[in-house]
Amino acid sequence: MPPNPFFYIEQSMNVHPAASAEPVPSLRWLVLDMNSFFASCEQQATPSLRGKPVAVVPTLAETTCAIAASYEAKAFGIKTGTLVHEARRLCPHTVFVQAHPKLYVACHHRFVEAIESCIPVEDVMSVDEVACRLDRTQQSREAATALAHKIKAAMREAIGPYLTCSIGIASNRLLAKLASDMQKPDGLTLLHPDDMPRAILHLKPADICGIGPNMNARLTHAGLLTIQQLWEADSAMLRRVWGGVMGARFHALLHGDDLPSPVRPRRSLGHQHVLEPATRSPVQAQAITRQLLTKAALRLRREGFYARRLILDIKWMGAMDYSLEQERFAETQDTRFLLQSLSRLWSRIPSLKPLRVGVTLADLVEQSKHQYDLFEARPNVALTKAMDSLNDRFGRGTIGFGPCADYIPSKIPFSHVPDQREV
Repeated sequence: MPPNPFFYIEQSMNVHPAASAEPVPSLRWLVLDMNSFFASCEQQATPSLRGKPVAVVPTLAETTCAIAASYEAKAFGIKTGTLVHEARRLCPHTVFVQAHPKLYVACHHRFVEAIESCIPVEDVMSVDEVACRLDRTQQSREAATALAHKIKAAMREAIGPYLTCSIGIASNRLLAKLASDMQKPDGLTLLHPDDMPRAILHLKPADICGIGPNMNARLTHAGLLTIQQLWEADSAMLRRVWGGVMGARFHALLHGDDLPSPVRPRRSLGHQHVLEPATRSPVQAQAITRQLLTKAALRLRREGFYARRLILDIKWMGAMDYSLEQERFAETQDTRFLLQSLSRLWSRIPSLKPLRVGVTLADLVEQSKHQYDLFEARPNVALTKAMDSLNDRFGRGTIGFGPCADYIPSKIPFSHVPDQREV
């Protein structure tokens, strides 16, 4: 009897869907974290700094602190936040280097470009950290490892050997971030679901991104002192510890679920500046604050926001407290109006010696949601746009509203990468 020609077709249609489905991906994210980024940029740019303990400071003054330290400096206990005089005590031959934001921004864009020659960058998490989503061909241990080595080689070729990175690969961004912190410098760690939680049991709960001192205290109070106990806790318990749905979210992430990151609306933007000794007077500090506000207003326009509140923040020499003055107004992007508001705030400050000044534009409104005022000062808008155009063409600080200090390069908070036109 001849075989039934439809037998194999019928059999293939009757296969259980689960048997023919592709396996669920296990490695979905790669997080790359630059090692001692600012200090490494300085060592790469200046060969005489290589192999030496380097501390990057905002200004060359004894009253400031390190904003970055090379691995040679870290070996002596110097880290971010270490005061200059304490760093000298820990390591008398520390080399202090004033920060060069333009260099760091240039290096940032070069390393991102090098990564994107290997894989698209999904998210710039900070000036020294990015996240990449792995595609189907990159999700095995072998393929992910090969990709990481390819990225490291591309970065060495593009920016040099002193700018190294640590790469973490896992099933979601939280675990990939944890993996990137597990081996430094120049590390590569894969946290495969088959290896969990064994691969992280030597860590502490506080090693996981998002568990700060307060949350760690809550976990301790709940009896969750180790990673093993945290792993074994159920979703309901973590929801109680966190006080809401974020606990259930953390439970899912810790166990490998790939959840989308929550969208948080932008609330504020601003700039701070530690004053050099020669500028620690109210008159000079005011001029510097005006310059900071001018830069913040430019960012406001370029990032497509309007502000409804201005905050002036001053740290005084020899004082533990701060001055915090605020002014509210209708939605605006106008630098001239904001500078007038700043002058009113400045008139209320005490006659003390300032150490640090900062301005914040808050209660931001997206440009698409801006409610235009029938009587909005259109000439001011045209003037502001014309000034922006001139500064773009001829360089930052070419034209501005006086009196302002000399042009101050943008500081680089880790949560914001300045536009190259800002530095």
